[in-house]
Amino acid sequence: MSAYKYLSKSGTSIAFLAVVVLFVIALIPIFSGLSAFNGIPTEQQAFSEEGSIFSLGILISIGLLILTILTTLVLSLFQVIGNPGAAKKGLISFGVVIILFVILYSMTDTNVVGSLRTTMDTFKISDSIFSTISGGIQLSLVMLVGLVALAIVMEIWGYFKNQ
Repeated sequence: MSAYKYLSKSGTSIAFLAVVVLFVIALIPIFSGLSAFNGIPTEQQAFSEEGSIFSLGILISIGLLILTILTTLVLSLFQVIGNPGAAKKGLISFGVVIILFVILYSMTDTNVVGSLRTTMDTFKISDSIFSTISGGIQLSLVMLVGLVALAIVMEIWGYFKNQ
């Protein structure tokens, strides 16, 4: 059996099992250091030595995110190379999303005051990072509203199409 056939048959199960194993590995330091972590006042927990019990889980999450992004890019590239005509709509959609993100990024007001500015200063978040985060959140909201509207329109369309 070729690797492709094996992965298309068992790949989802293998990925799920790997994530469960990584999740259990990430929980080990959390449960072993939870009592010491809870003994620290809430305001100091994020900056304390005991706060590092979450580091392994964060590193595993970052690693899985990077693996997901790389896999998506590589498989998308193979799809585009293999069938560029079918990929045209996807590439146009990706371009629209990138343009929308750049617009939302550039429209972000970085002159914030109050508790948000204090938090940004405490965690050393620059204005460009703030704009990136804000643009990403706004893009997510725009896409959510668009998807809900599209779902409603498609349901109405399907209802009248089947009448």
